[in-house]
Amino acid sequence: MPFHVTKFKVELKLAINRLKLLQVKKSSLNLKARREIAPLLEAGKIESATVRVENIIREDLNVEALEMVELYCELLIARVGLVDQSRTVDPGVSEAVHSIIYASSRVDVRELTMLREMLTAKYGKELVLEAMDNSTGLVNAKLVRKLSVNTPPDSLIRMYLTEIASFYHVKWRPDEDVTPGGSDDDTPSGGLKEPESVIPVVLAESEPSAVVGEGSGDELASDKDEALPSVPLAKPTAATTATAIAATDELETEGPAVEPPIVLPRAATPSKAPATQPTANKAKASPQQSSDGGIPSLEDLQKRFEALKRA
Repeated sequence: MPFHVTKFKVELKLAINRLKLLQVKKSSLNLKARREIAPLLEAGKIESATVRVENIIREDLNVEALEMVELYCELLIARVGLVDQSRTVDPGVSEAVHSIIYASSRVDVRELTMLREMLTAKYGKELVLEAMDNSTGLVNAKLVRKLSVNTPPDSLIRMYLTEIASFYHVKWRPDEDVTPGGSDDDTPSGGLKEPESVIPVVLAESEPSAVVGEGSGDELASDKDEALPSVPLAKPTAATTATAIAATDELETEGPAVEPPIVLPRAATPSKAPATQPTANKAKASPQQSSDGGIPSLEDLQKRFEALKRA
């Protein structure tokens, strides 16, 4: 096919549109394939999921390669004058020309085949064969890797599986052990075990004299009986047991093991108030009664006022 600039530009635009449609199609198929892998991971079928993930990885790489070829086609449209004016490949379009020829035999796009035939008529068969084999190394290295048919590495496969499991909320990890881990001893039973320290606490409530320190005497016991009302003791329940456990744990963490003697408050006993002697000023200020026990006379009041003034 002879080379014509107008025909070349039209084929480049058609190739761009076809490449975009192919990218959308492959992306939608890969999304559907990812949804099918999630149930396999959940069911534990790791080998089947791994095989399907390899196909997804290969298609993702092809989509990225199609994007690169699309960019090269746009570059040739922008620099089509360099292709038309020279019989040799210009350095400004050398990588784009070699990459499009290399991808034309590896991507199922009919427009790329038409472009390769036009470039063969323009630059010769020898250059096209070199570009298809990449013997000169002028093809983009990333494009060569993305269009290769090599098996993807295991690290990439594990990464894909992990991302799919995370996206679809599947509990799976690459190094996860299938056998259930842990033992029954590690899981809490939910019951409440009574420690041995609960018994002395109950005894201390029933026998208060055993808790009081030495030298307290009968007086402290009688004062306690007067100050505190007697309450009948009930059998320890779950609530009292939990309170006792919390109290014993608090005592163990706060201080030493030896408990100080409990000092009970002494009840206040009524006592006679000491007689206070009236002061001299108070005696002078208080009104005195007459000898017959009646109201003081006017003369007595005047004498008292004069005495107050002199004082």
